[in-house]
This record gives sequence, structure tokens and C-alpha cells, in this order.
Amino acid sequence: MRNRSIRFKMTCWLSLVLAVMVCAVFLILYLTSRLILNRTARNYLSGMVMENTNKISFVSTLGRDGDSLYLPYQDGYLEIDLDFLDVVGDVHAGLYTGDGAMLYGENPLYRYQAPGFTAEKLWYFHVDGQRYALYDLPLTVSPELEPLWIRGIVQETQGAALLRQTTGTALTILPFLLAICVLSGYMLSGKLLSPIRRIESTAERISKGGDLKQRIDMGESRDEIGRLASVFNSMLNRLELVFEAERQFTADASHELRTPTSVILAQADYSLEKERTVDEYQDALRVIRRQGRRMEALIRDMLDLSRIDQGKDAFPMEAVDLSQLVSEASEPVWPEDEASIRISADIQPGVMMQGNCLLLSRMIQNLISNAYKYGKPGGHIAVSLQKTSSEIRLQVRDDGIGIAHQDQEKIFQRFYRCDPSRSVQSTGLGLPMVKEIAELHGGRVSVDSAPGQGSAFSVIFSQNNPSLS
Repeated sequence: MRNRSIRFKMTCWLSLVLAVMVCAVFLILYLTSRLILNRTARNYLSGMVMENTNKISFVSTLGRDGDSLYLPYQDGYLEIDLDFLDVVGDVHAGLYTGDGAMLYGENPLYRYQAPGFTAEKLWYFHVDGQRYALYDLPLTVSPELEPLWIRGIVQETQGAALLRQTTGTALTILPFLLAICVLSGYMLSGKLLSPIRRIESTAERISKGGDLKQRIDMGESRDEIGRLASVFNSMLNRLELVFEAERQFTADASHELRTPTSVILAQADYSLEKERTVDEYQDALRVIRRQGRRMEALIRDMLDLSRIDQGKDAFPMEAVDLSQLVSEASEPVWPEDEASIRISADIQPGVMMQGNCLLLSRMIQNLISNAYKYGKPGGHIAVSLQKTSSEIRLQVRDDGIGIAHQDQEKIFQRFYRCDPSRSVQSTGLGLPMVKEIAELHGGRVSVDSAPGQGSAFSVIFSQNNPSLS
């Protein structure tokens, strides 16, 4: 059963449920019909018997009424109206003494031992495979005399035939309806599951061909399966972006590592070609050291980004004094400060948030280091940290070369440089790391810049974010 299709399982379950319901309906129909027949027989019998009680009386002398029949009984006579219904509609009515002797009427069970009387209760008597319904009612004709009994008897041939007809019709119609419902359910399940087969087909094509551009076309469907297909398409979009980013990252990392590696190998080959002077060896070693440090910085940044990609679980979160971190990072101790760039800070004290101290320090240092690298000689860097009721805003502004509008969205891509021909030494991972760290803490990064007018990078943390509490 586990290896069967969902359509098969749904049809089996539907068939089982419908079969149980059909059986329950049939049982209810049978019991209800039988109950109605019994109640009808009771009402009919009891009505007939009670009607006959008004047609019998006890008199001491014979009357002259031609509409009555007089039967000797005890010290008088029983006056029986000629309208006494002995047989009406297969119902036999009879007048009996307390010991079971019939005085007047019809008794279809006269050949058998008469059963005892049961007052005002419908009960049944079986004779030769036939079922009879009986209803007895005591009749007091005189206070001095023993009560008489009026008994109504009817054979259940008509009721049984009607019940058999009802059950036979039900047994004919209900299985037919069951078959129609099962077939309809099978067809409906196929239609409902067709979008899932499309999802399966798309996933299979992606698995075999590796083409993440495949999408599921569900038209304008907005039901549960349509929303599932939409989520599946969104997942494919994200996977495509992730794989494309990983592919680009691998290509860029290979390219970035190839250059320093080539320089190191070239310097080593140059030094080993022949005897060199001490100055030449020293120059070669400086080049090798510089390129080695560049490779070290690149590998370190790549490892840090890889850890950040793992999410918050890779970094412990605690209460961090952001004001202190920004103040320490804003001190003018940068080795890049060879162009006499001044730095000033406007820091609101006591700004706290939940975060990772090392990552937040790295984010701040990367922003300030970037401002030094692209600042102008004799320029100025302004660092500010402010907290309002709705957000925490960290901003680093410089008056350097600025960034063109078409490059402002790309600078947060890994290894992207606005102008690779510039001599600024950079791994191309500083700003992407700033963006990753900010988003890890529930924040966002924006840039406001124009060529020749400097740049302002802002990191904003919303006060509604749990990371700040």
C-alpha cells in the first residue's frame, strides 16, 4: 500500500468510507422502515380495538334493537353492535373471556393454543413460519363481572412484503450509487492531482537536466496546490540565484587567487634563474610577502563569509554596546591614513543591541576602512550613531571619489569593483561582508553617493526587530 499512488490510496479510502456509509444508510433505512411499519401496525390495531370497545355492553334483559346482537353471558346478555368489526383490512377482531375463550369475532389462530393476553402492548406470535401481530385491550362491561378482552390480530404479510420491497430497492440502488461515487472520486482525484504530476514532472526534468530555469505553469490557480506550485517556483528562483551566485563566487575567487599566485610563482622563478643581488632578493621577497598577505586576506574574508552564510547558529548572540564598538573603531589609527584624512565621530552613548561583538566590529571596521581607501587626500570621514524610538542608524560618510549610480547596486556583490584599474588594494569582499553581517542582525544597508561628491553608507536596525531587544 505504501508504494501505491496517492490517487489509488484516495480512491481506496473513498471507496471504504462510502461503503461504510452505504451500509449505515441501508441499516438505518431498514430499521426505520421496520419501526414505521411496527408503529403503523400498532396504531392501526389499537385504533381498531379501541373502536370496538364502544360497541359492546352488558345488559340484564334482551332488548328489541335490531341493530344489536345479544349473547347470553353470566346473569345477563352481552349487547354487541352489529357494526363490530370482526375482519377489516386483514385485521381480525375478537371478544374473549379472561381464560381465552372466544365469545364473538374472528380468530385466525383458533387451531393453535391461544396465547395469553398482554394489555395495550403490541407483540408478536409465530405460527408455521408466519408472523402475527397482536394487540389486546381489557374491557370492563360490569363492575361485578370479570373483565373481557378484545384482541386484534393481523398477519404481517403486507408489512413484510413492503419491507422486503424497500430493502430490495435499497440493495439495488445503493451499490449503483456507490459505484458512481467511487468512479467520480477516481476521476476527481486525477484532476486534483494533475498539478502535483506537473510538479513531479518539472522536478524530474530539473533532476535529469540540471536546468533550474524550469518552472511550473499553473495559470491563475490560487488553491492550495496552486500556492504550492508558487512556493515551488519561488524556491527554484532562489536556488537558481544561489547556484548562480556560488558559480560566480567560485569563478571570481579563482580569478582573484590566480593573480597573486601567478605573481608569487613569477617572482620565485625570477629569483631562481640565476644569482641575484641582495637587493633583488629582498625586492622579490617583498613582492611575495605582499601577494601572500593579499591571498591571506582574501581567504580570511572568504572563510568569514562562508561562516556568515551558515546563519546565526554559527555565532553566539549577546547584549552588545554598539556605542563603544563604533567609538573604538573611529579612532584615527588606520595605516591607510597616509593622505592625512581626518575622522570625526558623533556617537550617542548607551546604544545597546543583541548581536555578535566580533561581527559587528568587523562591519564597522570595513565601512571605515572603505572610506579611507576611497577618500581624497586631506579629506574627512564622519561617523555617526543615533538611536530613535523606531531604529538604530549607523552612518559612515566620506568626501572621496564617490560611486556612479549604475554601480551602487553592484558594490555589495562579492568581488565586484567599480574600476578594477585603480591601484586601491581590496579583496572585493568588504562591502558584501557588511551587507551579510547587517542582514544577519536583521538590519539593512543603503548607500547615497555621486561621483566626485563622496559616499554615505548607512546601516539601519529596526527597533521592532527581536535582535535589538
